[in-house]
Amino acid sequence: MRFIHCADIHLDSKMETNLSSPKAKERKKEILNTFERMVTYATENDVKAIIIAGDMFDTARITNITKTRVLNTISKNPNIDFLYLSGNHDESNFISLIEDVPKNLKIFGTKWTTFEYGNIKITGVCLNENNSATIYDTLNLSLNDINIVVMHGQIIKHNSKEKGEIINLTKLKNKNIDYLALGHIHSYIQDKLDKRGIYCYSGCLEGRGFDECGDKGFVLLETDDDKVLTKFIPFAKRQLVELVVDITGYDNWFDIESEVLEQSKKLSFDNLLKVTLKGKYKIKLDKHLGMLEQKLEKFYFVKIKDESILEVTLKDVENDISLRGEFIRKVLSSTLKDEEKEQTILVGLKSLFGEDL
Repeated sequence: MRFIHCADIHLDSKMETNLSSPKAKERKKEILNTFERMVTYATENDVKAIIIAGDMFDTARITNITKTRVLNTISKNPNIDFLYLSGNHDESNFISLIEDVPKNLKIFGTKWTTFEYGNIKITGVCLNENNSATIYDTLNLSLNDINIVVMHGQIIKHNSKEKGEIINLTKLKNKNIDYLALGHIHSYIQDKLDKRGIYCYSGCLEGRGFDECGDKGFVLLETDDDKVLTKFIPFAKRQLVELVVDITGYDNWFDIESEVLEQSKKLSFDNLLKVTLKGKYKIKLDKHLGMLEQKLEKFYFVKIKDESILEVTLKDVENDISLRGEFIRKVLSSTLKDEEKEQTILVGLKSLFGEDL
């Protein structure tokens, strides 16, 4: 029997941190479409149930079109159960606003709730400040069943007094768990829980910011006798990719530009790209960040972040008799901190050459 484990879909997320308003709206639609594509994948691959381990939505106010399309997708696929566990970004009003909850939409509560598929038991709980410390004592799973447990939160591997969405892995060991389906972390992570089972964060379906780079998708589970076999399925329409380029030692901007363009050749133009410049550079290096961004405009979105550090000493400008040289020497001889000297020099040079600050 097959199941899908997904989480952190964040439907209706604003998406405006990096994107323009039109592209933010487009990405919101793409995330919703990816959810619908996943359901189509489930129908085509005989998936019995889709486990949603929290944060299906992202806002207190869910748009009507999103609510309507999600409910339509669920109700039009009656052969698939949707096992829904709310997370810290979900709002309970999604369920409360539904007049007729589809029979195949099944909800985990704040006490352990189990849905049975023969000898496969899928048990989950929504964590909060009232139950997070005591919930482990009430989890009782049969040795002879295949047990999938669903939770949403940050894992810890030691005892803690923190409450809420904190998952204590130590207290889940030796509980007859075969697969611990988790949500909250937006990257795919899988590791051993104990001698019998594993725990897994499926990650999100689509990356939304550059802290969510790389492959995104869901986990396909398949039961085989007394085991759960797992496979991560990359499924996002677009990837967020960061290229980190060390410009230390470069004297010519065009060589840096060529390096960035060469590295970007292996990437799809459908991607959202962030180029981060690192390292140290000399005062004689002229940067053309705007031109570099323009040369990468074929990508769906591009962002240049310059984190490189100006490296200049009195020796570098000792023979420079221009106003620039005099200015730099005065700044370097001042009592400013190193980072303040760098910023002062950069701002001052832009002013001297009439560039935008």
